[in-house]
Parts: sequence; C-alpha cells; structure tokens
Amino acid sequence: MMAPFTKGAFASLRFAWDLPTWLIVMIAVLLGGATVWLYSRETRTLDGAAAWTLPALRGTAIILIVLLLAGPIWHHRQTIGQPARLIFAVDQSLSMSERDSSDGLSPDRLKRAAELLFGRGEQAGWIEQLKQTHLIDVVSFDSTAQTRWKSYDVDDDQPVESSHSVLGEATGVSTNLSAALRPLVPTTDADTSDDAIPTEQSETGTPLALVMLSDGRDSANVADASDLAWQLSQTGWQIHTIGMGSIDEPADIGIINVLHPERIASDGRLTGTIVAKHFGVLNETLRINLRSGDQVVWSESIVATEDGQTEVDFEFPVETLSQRLLDNESRGVDHDSLVLPFTATISRENASVSASKESPRTDGNQFASSFDLGQSDNDRWDFRVAAANRDRRLLILDGSSRWETRYLRNLFSRDPAWEVDTVLIGAGTDMPNIQRGDQNDEVPQTETDWGRYDAIVLGEVPPEQWTDSDSEGLKGFVKRGGGLILLDGRYNRLSRIESLSDLIPVNFEQAPTISDNTALLRYQKNQPLVKSIGPSTAGRSQPVMLLAAGTDNNEELWRAMPTPSSIPPITARADAEVWADAIVEPSPDGQDDRVPWLVTRLFGAGRVFYLATDQTWRWRYKVESQLHGRFWNQLLTAVMPPPYAVRDDYVAIGTDQIDYSSGQKALIRARLLETDALETNDSNPSMATVDAILIRDDQIFATIPLNLDNAARKTYLGQTPPLPPGAYRVRIRASGYDASALKASAPIWVESAGKGELDRVAVDESRLKEIASAGAGTYVHESSAEEMLNQLIPLSRGQIIETDTLLWESWWLFVVVLLLLAAEWWMRKRSGLI
Repeated sequence: MMAPFTKGAFASLRFAWDLPTWLIVMIAVLLGGATVWLYSRETRTLDGAAAWTLPALRGTAIILIVLLLAGPIWHHRQTIGQPARLIFAVDQSLSMSERDSSDGLSPDRLKRAAELLFGRGEQAGWIEQLKQTHLIDVVSFDSTAQTRWKSYDVDDDQPVESSHSVLGEATGVSTNLSAALRPLVPTTDADTSDDAIPTEQSETGTPLALVMLSDGRDSANVADASDLAWQLSQTGWQIHTIGMGSIDEPADIGIINVLHPERIASDGRLTGTIVAKHFGVLNETLRINLRSGDQVVWSESIVATEDGQTEVDFEFPVETLSQRLLDNESRGVDHDSLVLPFTATISRENASVSASKESPRTDGNQFASSFDLGQSDNDRWDFRVAAANRDRRLLILDGSSRWETRYLRNLFSRDPAWEVDTVLIGAGTDMPNIQRGDQNDEVPQTETDWGRYDAIVLGEVPPEQWTDSDSEGLKGFVKRGGGLILLDGRYNRLSRIESLSDLIPVNFEQAPTISDNTALLRYQKNQPLVKSIGPSTAGRSQPVMLLAAGTDNNEELWRAMPTPSSIPPITARADAEVWADAIVEPSPDGQDDRVPWLVTRLFGAGRVFYLATDQTWRWRYKVESQLHGRFWNQLLTAVMPPPYAVRDDYVAIGTDQIDYSSGQKALIRARLLETDALETNDSNPSMATVDAILIRDDQIFATIPLNLDNAARKTYLGQTPPLPPGAYRVRIRASGYDASALKASAPIWVESAGKGELDRVAVDESRLKEIASAGAGTYVHESSAEEMLNQLIPLSRGQIIETDTLLWESWWLFVVVLLLLAAEWWMRKRSGLI
C-alpha cells in the first residue's frame, strides 16, 4: 500500500508543465521519431552513415527542444541523520462529513483535517512545517486504507500547497479503525500482501509514528484496533490519535435497527424489536409506527427521558396482510412464501398528525415530518419478512428417547406449521436394528427419501449401525440445500462416526474411538464443567441468539440460563463460525476457559449446526416452552434453506435471501416443473438452456445463465453480479417453454451499504484514548491539536535537504542543441543536400 522510503542522496527529473514526466518524455520521443521517419525518406538514397546519421541528429535535437520547452527541473534530495517516519491516517468515512455546527457553513471534519495537514490560505499546515525533518505519508481510510500523498517519493512532483484536495470527500460507507494500522504490521515470508509495509521501514533506531485523525466511530465493529496498536508499539511505533468532531451528540431522532425473524407462518404473528435513537429531545414523546404500504399495522409512543437508545418490542398478526398480497397476485401463480414489506418510522408526537398532510419528500422519506430534526435519512427503516404458506417437514433421528428429543418432538408436533417424523434407533427403542426405507418411521434410504424433509436433527445414533451409505445420503441432503442440526450428548457417538467427519463443523479432542466403556468414562470425567453459556462476538448479531429484547437484557438472560452439566472439549474448524461459547472451569492442563457451544458452517448449498449439549430442555424450568421454543424455532429458521418462493405450472423460483446489501451477489434457484415441455430435447434437462432475467424499473438489468444442479429434480442454480441498491424481480427464461407461460417472478431488494455509520456521530474519545494508550501514544481533541504538533517535531533526528536546478536556464543544453543542428548542417553540405 505504502511505498518504502529511502535514505542518502537521490535525484529525479521533473518538468514545469502540469503533465506527468513519463507523458512529456513520450511526447518528445514521438515527435523525435516522427522527425526521423520523415527525414529518412530524403536520405534513403545516400550512401554510407549519412543515411541514418542525419535523421538521428535532427530527431535528437527535436527531442531536446521539446524537453527544454517543458521546463526540465533537476530535483535533488539528500537525507542526513535519521528523519522520523510519520504517517497521517485520516478517516474518510461518511461520519466525517459532519459539520458540527448548526449554521451548515462551517467546513466538515474531513475538510478541517485536510486544512490541519496541508494548510489554509496563507497559513502553513503541519506537512509544510515537518517535511524538512520527517518522511511523511498521508493515508485515508474507511473500511480499507489507501495512500494519498508522500513527501519522500522522488517520483511525486505534486507540491504541498496544492495537495489539500487529495483526500477527496467523506463518502466511506463504514469505518474500520484497524484498517489504518494493519498495513504497518511487518510482513513475513508468507505474507506478500500489497497492503503491508516492507519490514525495512521499521528498522531499529528510526523514529516511527502514526497519527490517526478520526471521530473514533468504528461502524465495522472490528475490535482489534487497540490490539494492533499494542503490537505496533512493541516494534517501535507510536500511535497517536486526534479526535475530530463534537464531543456532544447532535440533536437527532432515528431508527437504527429492526431485529426480526426472517420467516414466519403466513397466519402467525410477527414479533421483533425496533431500536430507536433520540438525542436533544429530552422529555418529549416520540411516535414509532410500523407500516405495510400505506397501512399502519402497529404503533407505540415512547418518552425520551434521557439521550441514548430505546428498544421497543412489537407484535402483531400478519394473516390479513398475507391474504391481501395473495388477492393481488396473478392467477395461476402459487406462493410457498410471501414477502411482506414493512417500514418502521419515528417522529415527534406533536408532528405525527401533520406529517400525513405534508407533500412527499424528495429524499424518499414520505412519512417524515418537518417537525423532525437531525438526519432525514435515518427516520425510517425498511425491512421484509417471508411468510411461509406451506408446512415444513422435520426429521428427528436419535439413538434413545432422551429428554431433549421428547421435548423437541412435542414442541414441533404441536405447531400446525410443522410435520414431524421421529425415528429412534438402538437398544431400548422400538427399532433395535436400523430399518431403511421411504416410510415415516424409517431412516431415509434414497435421495428422494431424504429430499422429503426441510431440516434434520441428528442425535447420538448407534455408530455401529450407521453406515457410509447413510452418511453419503445425509451429506447429499445438506449439499442440495437441506438444513442439519447435530445434537451431541454424553455418549460421544457423533465423534465416532468417521464417515461424517467432513460434515461436522468441529474437531473432537481426545475422544475415544472405540466402544470402550472405561475410555468413555475417563473421557466424560475429563470434560470441563460449564459455568455459563452465551453468544460469541460473531453470534451477538444473529437472530438465533436473541432470547430477549435488547442487547443488555439478552446477555443477562443468557448468563442466567441453566447450564449443561458438562461439554465435550472441542474446537471449531477453520471454515466454521462459533455463535455461542461455554465459559468453563479451567482444567489442570491449562485449557482455555471458553469452549464452542453452538458452531455452524456451510456445506454445499446447505448449512450445518453443531450443538454441544442435549440439555436445552432444562430451560423450560418455570417458563415452560417460552425460551426453549423460541431458541429452537429460531435455530431451525437459520438452518433451513429458503424455499422456492413462488411457482406457476412450469417453474419454481427462489433466492437465498430476500434482502441484500449493496455489492452482494444473489443466489437464484429455479426448478422446471413441466416434463412434457422438454420432450423435444429427449427429456434430458441438461439439454435445456435456462436463464434468470433480472428486472429493475421495468427494464432488464442482467441476464444470468443458470447451471444444472440436479438433473433428476430439474433444478438450476446461478449467481448474479454484485448488485447496486434497488428493487428487483427475477423471472425465468427456458428453452422449450413459451415465455408467456412462465409467469412466476420473485422479488429481491438491495439496500444501500453503510447502515450504522451515522447511528452515532459524536467523537468517541474513549475509543481513541484506548488506541493511543495501547500504542504508547497520546490523544488530543482537534481543539488542542497544536499539542500534538509539539510532540511530533522533536521525534526527528535528521534532516531532508531538497534543491531544484532549473535546467532550461542552463546554457549548456542550448549549446548541445546548437551543436547537433550545426553537425547536421555540415553533414548535409558534405552529402550534397544543400
């Protein structure tokens, strides 16, 4: 990312013209070459060296004349001693566009940072004051970092006084504070990333410092900036921070998040949490509405008793909304799931009536009121929920009728949206020996048998009866998009099924591999004792882990949950994510006090969860199925593939999501349903050409070829290019099918990236102080920025002397041109051309 600096004496050629050096040289060479070509037509009849010497002399003279007209400058730089290595890292994210004033005329934070570095008008900036003693980089960062200007690059002829615009505008959609630090980490032989600084820049004795100018708001939620600052401090770097912006949050109200399930039953109730922020409206009443189209489906008022955030729970039935959508659909189109669009809005209570009377706003927020304040683009939050129209089917496979299995079967058997088959295998069950077939009380045998289910819960089936063929069938089910939950227990049977090892997202440590009761007892005795369970960093944002409204309430509830008596010592695989940890008692061998409890990974087109306990049934104590049922419903929603959302008589269409972020790719799935239409292709679906047509604003946005996924089921898969924000519809075009017959279309939405970047815009001094403290540096607010300059000046133990020689004023270049032209005239005379 950043070029290495060099020491000693160096020189470079520059020009007075506002063109790159390479372009000026190229123009001169092209003109010289054209001269040689034209001249050679006159001298081609000459004998001897004159045929080529004359054009060469004239061409060389033309090249020198052009270079002289461009104003050549010989730039010389000499480094004495050890100048300090200094990097200014400037936050370029959207929050740096705040002006921190009510008049709207003051420069924004990024502009103030640029003026601090490059100066303003006649006032010199820091770079002008430091460039003779410091080797300086200017870097901008948002989610990534990019070098903008270098004082020590001998090829960089951009003057400081014209460089204040190099930072551009504050347009980054997210902030990652660690992005400014990570490129400084010394490289290894295995690390050849372009973003890494060569290790020679951190040599012993060279003063090294980075100054971060930012508001400190890390919307990317990357928590390693302080860790990186500490690592760099151990290699000689000083990490300083300057807080840009007001320390007080500006007056504003807005919706910053809506927590909701991705899928519900079409006749069920939608529950979730709206997170609203309110600053500068103390003791005012705020109205929060949920709308579906023009209809308000839920509303509640809150009183802002203090500045901050408030989480408001909502719940309402969706059956009427689902039916209204169905009534508006085309005839002949069936929906396995409906997409219900919602909009959450917030306004002041005294403005809610007048808001409906106002004309629509140009920014798209038609529900916002002129009485609202702050940022207009955060007064609403659009989201969508899929309402399932058909029952889902669940298979529970286990080796005994343990409590967990019983409660799971009862929970989903009572739910009218589910069909549940339970198959118990092994000693003490109704099926001592495994039976395979297509019946509901048998283990699936063929691909069709497995394909009847949307999700499978696999418990501790007997390893000696489970065959490689069973494993292949289960893995094929997941690869085709099925959902699998592995429910472990105290007998350690899952780890002993070696044919499932590449499917399970964890590695088992020191597990007995044979049916040895002594080894099993020893293994169980060595299992760590669990103190508590709770969401991991990656799991906090997952709906599966939301048992209570509000982050603090949810964390507190998890800590109070009954814990399993023990947990197997496992580690997550490299391609897996840990969504929940178990805090365990440290073992004598120094084992870590965190063990994965809920681990997930993708496998083919499906997802696998590993649950390291069979004791979630204990959560029913005093509250029955309230928490147990919520967790398992959310877990099955997360593990199951989205169904084909819509179908007609000939095709079914589905996508992997409904909502996407800007730049994401959408996975499109299609299934051809009419077999007679392919008789012209010898009933071979692999001969059919199937495309997905992506439509936006009634225009074809893209055509995506779909590849055959499963010939027997006539299913196809394809992926869109990265999508810009907007509303899209997906239709299918297939050879052998009339276009008018393929009426089904599925909607997808792409939201603008950067939600959360403007949730809080006041400078986060505590975050910046933490980074500076970890990096052996200091923190100052921009109002006291001169204190930072006073610390940077003494860092350097060297000097950089730069001089310019104006070559176009040198008489000897003119003499060279005259000598070339005189030599050419003399040779022309000798050759008889004059």
